[in-house]
Amino acid sequence: MAQTPSLKPAPVAPEPAVVPTPAWGDRLPQGLLQVRFLRWLAPLSGETRLVIGFAAFATLLFVPWLGATGFWDPWEPHYGEVAREMIARGDYIHPWWESAYFFSKPALDLWIMAAGMLLAHTNGPDRFIGVYTEWFVRLPFAIVSALGAILLFVAASRLVSRRAAAIGTFAMLTSPLVVMLARQAVPDPVFVGLLTAAMSCLMIVLFSEDETSRDGWAIAAFVFIGLATLSKGILGFALPGATALVYCMMTGEWHRLRRLRLFTGTLVVLAIAAPWYLTMFAFPGRDDEGQTFFDRFIIHDHFQRLLTGVHTTTPGGTFTYFVEQLGFDVFPWVFALPGAFGSVLARRALKPRTPRDRALFFVLLWLLVGFAVFAFSATKFHHYAFPVLPPLLLFCGVFCEKVLDEGLRVHAGELLAGGLLYGLVAHDLALVPKHITDMFVYNYDRPYPFAEVDPRRVFTVLFYAAPAVALSPWLFDRLSQLFAWARALLNRSRRAELRIQLHDGKEEPQDRAIVVVALALLAVAFALYLGWFHFRALSPHWTQRDLFWEYYQQSTPDEPIGAYLMNWRGETFYSRNRVRQLKDQAKLNEFMAGPGQRKWLLVEQARVPVLRQALGKGVRLRVVESRNNKFVLTVLESRDATPSEPGPVMQPPPGPFGAPP
Repeated sequence: MAQTPSLKPAPVAPEPAVVPTPAWGDRLPQGLLQVRFLRWLAPLSGETRLVIGFAAFATLLFVPWLGATGFWDPWEPHYGEVAREMIARGDYIHPWWESAYFFSKPALDLWIMAAGMLLAHTNGPDRFIGVYTEWFVRLPFAIVSALGAILLFVAASRLVSRRAAAIGTFAMLTSPLVVMLARQAVPDPVFVGLLTAAMSCLMIVLFSEDETSRDGWAIAAFVFIGLATLSKGILGFALPGATALVYCMMTGEWHRLRRLRLFTGTLVVLAIAAPWYLTMFAFPGRDDEGQTFFDRFIIHDHFQRLLTGVHTTTPGGTFTYFVEQLGFDVFPWVFALPGAFGSVLARRALKPRTPRDRALFFVLLWLLVGFAVFAFSATKFHHYAFPVLPPLLLFCGVFCEKVLDEGLRVHAGELLAGGLLYGLVAHDLALVPKHITDMFVYNYDRPYPFAEVDPRRVFTVLFYAAPAVALSPWLFDRLSQLFAWARALLNRSRRAELRIQLHDGKEEPQDRAIVVVALALLAVAFALYLGWFHFRALSPHWTQRDLFWEYYQQSTPDEPIGAYLMNWRGETFYSRNRVRQLKDQAKLNEFMAGPGQRKWLLVEQARVPVLRQALGKGVRLRVVESRNNKFVLTVLESRDATPSEPGPVMQPPPGPFGAPP
């Protein structure tokens, strides 16, 4: 029997290899590779390149003219004087202000400022403190602000998506509150930068599946928590701890806490923060109100601030107080807020299943816990919303990515709400630019220098230009269709075809991209204008540096300076605590009877007539410098004396930072 030949199976063609889609930013544009000094970026990962790019972008935003303006009253010179006294007294442990101990703030920010002053002095005492003092003091605050934003990008890039992380980080760096506070030596940028860095590291430890570097990120998280505690106090560890605890309670994922190495982390935090705090708790000194460090810092500045309120300038208000402020703080990204809440926050399940969902739920709790703490606080300042900006703006980045992926029509309702919210906030800012300074100053009744600084035209142009760019493709498309429709009226055979085209228009990807691009362009233009131009124009009206430079240039060493009915802190710092505070008529008479042929006085503009009346007819008052809309510098002489010419430039007191009091 003939055997049937065996049938061999036909060879199966191999399946085509699946090429993984590169993450956003992995491909370096060819144009950049043609630039010789940028070729070193080629072998780097996309994440590393973007980190370098954000560092360069933050430098562009925050560093130019960083120290070209004096310290803003009252907070910057207040903390600056405490730091200066640390150097003058040689005591870096027990803070001192004017004539008593200062217990209102922890030491980290003061140490940073003191270090900057010491570095600035190496340039020579050509000014009474140093012409580069503001540069060196403010630079670390700008660096820490950028550090927090960049670490948040790293965490979100690994856990959420690189594009959403990039947009959110870009939004954070360009938000007005960040731009203005990163240029000032006050505790808030350091605290928020360290808090954001700590939360970012915690996210990587808790939710990343990469175990190789988990312990390193955990140690970094606790280092940042310890530094934040040394910068702001209890909130430094309470906010991260509360967020992680609430996450575990709501998800039941208590096992994730084992990743944190809590025992080791606690030791790290204690090693950083405990030595100074324990030293201060044991210190018997008292401040100008007779309070110990524990009474002032823990009871007064924590619990009383939270429960009863401790500042008479506190506007108060309900939880909606910060809702309004956040609109100004994050402009123009306020456009994305309805979408961030509507399409991101409302869809987060209580049982997240993926690392992305877990990370976003953690960020949501970070936002809610932070907002609740400051909304419940009886003491409210506009800038208290600052700690919730990083998670809020990250959600804005997530929403912008959804728009890029899913299209404008899918999110039409959220975009309409965002456009309305954008219009309302832009309208208020364009009419009342004082909202910008009120975001971070102490006294909201202080006059705004409209006569000298009026940005309303610039604001209006910028705020109208962005919607015009965003709507330009849609308008062009509609105009083209209308033009084609007008031509078709003359051709009956094309009317039916045209009717279909008008009702079946397709949304092009570039249409959705240009909306996000227009928003980003407005954000960077607004940020550059605020940081490079508006901040410099405003600063002379919130600092006394220029007045004191004028005083030192025109006075002689035997001519004293006083401050009449004012205590804005700047006069204390810029005089090295040598200004005479004249709080009543007796102090003024004593000052006038003291040594010195001429007397110099700082006084608020509105109180010049009161000063003239208090001096009487026997004293000639001459205004020397009045370009500041808040203060004037005056010189006083007896009417019987012959007016004298300005003497030689007054030299700084002996020693770089003055002698201890």
